[in-house]
Amino acid sequence: MLISKSDSCLLIIDVQERLAPAVNDPRRVIDGCSRLLKGADILNVPVIITEQYPKGLGSSIFEIKESAPESAIYFQKTSLSAVCEEGFMEKIRAIGKKQIVIAGIEEHICVLQTAVELKENGFDVFIVTDASASRSVENEKAALRRFKQENIYLTSIEMVLFEWLRKAGSPEFKDIQNRLIR
Repeated sequence: MLISKSDSCLLIIDVQERLAPAVNDPRRVIDGCSRLLKGADILNVPVIITEQYPKGLGSSIFEIKESAPESAIYFQKTSLSAVCEEGFMEKIRAIGKKQIVIAGIEEHICVLQTAVELKENGFDVFIVTDASASRSVENEKAALRRFKQENIYLTSIEMVLFEWLRKAGSPEFKDIQNRLIR
């Protein structure tokens, strides 16, 4: 199954001031999430950004806020799975997309729990592995094994961007090619 820009939304999980620096290779995650957000903005893909207990962990880091489309929905939570937080599923359903592209931290906790519960609620879920991380490589590997066991799709930043595009030659293709592909 390919990711469709007309049938997907981007969910960035908990890339926050006090949490992001603690993960394995934080720059990879921050840059990856920023590229996805910019691509979503160019292609008008809806975006939700969660923040886990921002009072204690801070808000989304500057690069995330700067890259997010103006239409992005910010959602505060204390539940590890966003699905368990009151009002989250209403926001997801209101967007009206069946594919959820997820990136963020921590991959083996909030990303995993949210992904599994979204799948249980009938969504097609895609984890962007090069824009997600945990504090340890071992937990990242465990998360990848679990995603496979749960039949959740694993993808990359470029796979998402080019599946959203599907066709070369458009102004959007050139913009993404020039600004976001490395």
